[in-house]
Amino acid sequence: MNHRASRRLVGLTVLALALSGCGHSDDGPGGTSLEPQVYTHSTAGSELFVEFAPLIAGEKSTFAAHFTRMADYRPVTEGTVDVVLSGGGAPTERFRVRAPRAPGIFAPTVVPRATGERQLSLVLAAGEKEERHDLGTVVVYPNVESAAEAGPAPGQAEGEIGYLKEQQWTTEFSVEVVQPRPLRDSVVAPATIRASADGSAEIVAVSDGLIRAAGRFPALGDTVTRGQKLAVLVPRLGGETDVAGLQANLANAESAATLADSEAARVQRLFDQQAVSARRLEESRASQQQARAQLTAARARLAGMGGEASGIPIKASIDGVIASAPVANGAPVAGGDRLFQIVDRREVWVEAQVAEADASRLQTPEGIAFELPGIDTPFEVIAGTNGRLVGRSSVIDPVTRSVPVIFALTAPDPRINLNQQVEARVFTGQRRDALSVPTTAVIDDAGQRVVYVMRGGESFSRVPVRLGLRDGDRYEVLEGLKPGDRIVAKGAMQVRLAAATPEAMGHGHAH
Repeated sequence: MNHRASRRLVGLTVLALALSGCGHSDDGPGGTSLEPQVYTHSTAGSELFVEFAPLIAGEKSTFAAHFTRMADYRPVTEGTVDVVLSGGGAPTERFRVRAPRAPGIFAPTVVPRATGERQLSLVLAAGEKEERHDLGTVVVYPNVESAAEAGPAPGQAEGEIGYLKEQQWTTEFSVEVVQPRPLRDSVVAPATIRASADGSAEIVAVSDGLIRAAGRFPALGDTVTRGQKLAVLVPRLGGETDVAGLQANLANAESAATLADSEAARVQRLFDQQAVSARRLEESRASQQQARAQLTAARARLAGMGGEASGIPIKASIDGVIASAPVANGAPVAGGDRLFQIVDRREVWVEAQVAEADASRLQTPEGIAFELPGIDTPFEVIAGTNGRLVGRSSVIDPVTRSVPVIFALTAPDPRINLNQQVEARVFTGQRRDALSVPTTAVIDDAGQRVVYVMRGGESFSRVPVRLGLRDGDRYEVLEGLKPGDRIVAKGAMQVRLAAATPEAMGHGHAH
């Protein structure tokens, strides 16, 4: 059963119940069936979707009035509803129900007296708030036969997809009226995410040597502070010196120092006995000092070779984290080799290369947005909010034929990686009015972008659209929609599922 048929069945059932008490049939001459009256109307505070049997003087017509709060698209759960018939040169008639029969559903019973064209309104009153839904002109018929001859009421839009109010109320669902909105103009440009000018530091070896730890050897991702000692560079010794040679040199230096100490002590005794000259004493002391110096140097060379904290200190030049550490503890390095890269991620730069053809549209760039693979929500840099404009070049690069524009992003999301290449939109600083829809309203259906338009309170149509620029969480609509269309802003996927498997979404109401 399709949605049109199910809704028509509801109307006939309501009509049959209304007429059964008075001995009337729901069929006109020749067994003609009566079509239910269906209206959808919205105000700033509520949406009304109502179904009722054609109005016949003196006969009951029970309304199935569905009221939805526009603030959160949930059913209205309290209040009174008045059905008002006015105009047409007859007294105003009012029919009230004081509470919903079920959440969101009010069932006032109308027994009109005057016939002819009347103005129909439903008024919802909850507390001090009142929402009035003026549905326009309806006809109150003198009998069933005239109602059957009149046929369905004009202007009742019907969609090919049914999605009931009871289903809408239990899911994340909302609708939005399509209308011109101010959108930020933007240009598409490739961009690179990189460290700021003073937010990256390369630590290199100043000479050939060996890298030794100065405590815990730095690892990828470690946080460091400016001036922190990261490691020690032990300069490489000349020739083919190795550990064994250094140990031998140390032993020789120790022997020479011991011998020099003994000789200096002997000469001192002889000098005290006036057996040698002062000159001889000074010579022995000088030899002793030289031997001690050689001993100290030999010990230092061997200590450095063995990994002790001696040599040239390697220090962090900025605060940040270790982004690269290509060397290992004890590894030999050559002068100029990179030892560590430190990155300060408190601010990163997004550098876009705007094509020469679009450069003239850049007045005062006010922001930039980009997307990352696997993440639905785009990242946006808004100057003065979460970042700033670093600069916009006024010179076309002769090779790339583009203009660099750089924005700084403060406190970037940890999922953003440096040196990542993205497609970005640079907001030019200009605005224009255009039709737009939320990104949540757009479904990619086999490669085609579609939205779902509400034709009635419970009926929808699938509409292909051609999209333009994206401004934050909205898409510009170039083709497919017109002002006043009501589109599904949230819950589009549920409507799509209802279209694919209507039997799984249910039929009829809990009226």
